[in-house]
Amino acid sequence: MKLRSVCGNEKGVILSVALMLLAILTLMGSAAIVSSRSGLKIATNWKGNTTVFYAAEAGLEKGIADLKTLLGATGQPTADQLLAIAPPSLSNPNFTFPEFKVEFINSAPIVLNSGAYNGLRADASSYQITSEAKGPGGSRSKLVQVVEYLEVPLFQFGVFYGKGVDLEIAPGPPMTFNGRVHANSNIYMRNDSLKFDSFVTTAGDIHRYVKRDLDAGGNPTSRGTNPQIKDAGGSYQSLNFDHKMNHNFVAEWSDPAQWKSAALSTFGGTVLDSAMGVQEIQPPVPSVLYGSDAAAAPDAAHQMIEKGTGTDSAAMKKAKMYYQAGLRIVNGSVQDGNGNPVNMASCDPKAVTNKPFRDAREEKNVTVTEIDIGLLMACGVTPANGVMYVSRDGNDQGVRLVNGSQLPSQGLTVVSENPVYIRGNYNTVNKVPAAVMGDSITVLSNNWDDQNANASTPNRLASDTAINSAFALGPQVESTAGHGNGQLENAIRFLEDWDGRNFSYRGSIVSLWHSKQGDKEWQCCGQYYRPPNRDWGYDTLFDTQQPPGTPKGVLGLARKSWSEGNVL
Repeated sequence: MKLRSVCGNEKGVILSVALMLLAILTLMGSAAIVSSRSGLKIATNWKGNTTVFYAAEAGLEKGIADLKTLLGATGQPTADQLLAIAPPSLSNPNFTFPEFKVEFINSAPIVLNSGAYNGLRADASSYQITSEAKGPGGSRSKLVQVVEYLEVPLFQFGVFYGKGVDLEIAPGPPMTFNGRVHANSNIYMRNDSLKFDSFVTTAGDIHRYVKRDLDAGGNPTSRGTNPQIKDAGGSYQSLNFDHKMNHNFVAEWSDPAQWKSAALSTFGGTVLDSAMGVQEIQPPVPSVLYGSDAAAAPDAAHQMIEKGTGTDSAAMKKAKMYYQAGLRIVNGSVQDGNGNPVNMASCDPKAVTNKPFRDAREEKNVTVTEIDIGLLMACGVTPANGVMYVSRDGNDQGVRLVNGSQLPSQGLTVVSENPVYIRGNYNTVNKVPAAVMGDSITVLSNNWDDQNANASTPNRLASDTAINSAFALGPQVESTAGHGNGQLENAIRFLEDWDGRNFSYRGSIVSLWHSKQGDKEWQCCGQYYRPPNRDWGYDTLFDTQQPPGTPKGVLGLARKSWSEGNVL
């Protein structure tokens, strides 16, 4: 009895324990299910949030890409054009963009503080792209990106060459240049009489020879002597190697990185090319025209100085100096910037005249519209905004500026699609910011006389002459093996015997195009001119005051602040 009673009690205890364990297991199972469901929900939410974040990011990238295209086409989009930028089309219809917009914030001058263009002034236009994406289950992500569109006034460079126009320099007489030098194509240089006191940069490569010295196999037959370039510490260093060849041109670099290392260690960052990531600066012509084709770029850039046409797009109107001019003189007719006739009754008849003279380089007679700057100023006929456009239609035409030793106090920029001739000192009295932009530019000295234009070179004797003005011009062609185009030292053209005479020049030389009208081949020394003593340099006035209508080169879009949320 007692035993049976004990067994019964044990069975009761075992049953109680079993029930307790079952309850615990049930609870654990329920917890596992809840945990599993929670984990699944978390995973699902994480996946949804991540996916919608990427959708919002895709919206940002499309907004930036479309803005870049729009800026390249217009240069300055309207609010309606920005509003028309749409979000991307997504393959999953469950994802939408509740908010998507591209907005202009502001524009302000800045100083670049890094990279190859450190220290240059730029105009920065800021834009904000907002991209909010919504996914399944209500997941949302809102991203905001601010970008800056950077434009650099080109006359901040002592020398600036565009795409498709190689910068070559190999002066005979000593030549020292104190301004920044940049090329969008390649740079070719030689001669120890050549010195650079500032940055030498290129989006192409640096070569230590000039192209006329290449043989049939593309190898230089001569390298001349080594140019001198100041390093970061201000001391001259010899450029006795280049992008391809090692020190003293013994052999090619075994690794392209060696050129980069040698240039940086020798010059401390004042000599930079494509190996150091130098970025091209695009002149202010639509990128669809300037494009990636180096052969087409000079023709596109030449349109900057051409007359307006009825088919010009808004972007081309922004690029052409014709539309910026406050005064136009076309075929001798004087008009204001809106095309209205200007009353010249109070002006001396010699203020604007037509004159023929002989251009010995072109081997032809040229008819020029001669502008007497002093007489125009005397009768008050000067452009209100400082930009004057002058041109003549037809073959063998040109523009000549005379009596320009003193210019209007606000400065003056003269632009022409024709060859431009400047006779005598220019902008030497009470110097102001000035520029001349033409198909080509020829300097005639203070001693120039049209009566001697047909005489032989020794009978066209020059006298010392000084010019303070930025020049935008072009060589007639690119150099080839055995045929030079005169290089930078002859970018400014001459028609006289300057032997022993001084040509003092302070300005900025910008070469973006090939001349289309002044297109005769350059010939050296005695054929139609002898070179002057060149006292050339960058005009530091342009550090603080740019000539009226200075063209701006585009550095592109730079990403600035990024955030999740609206920063406006």
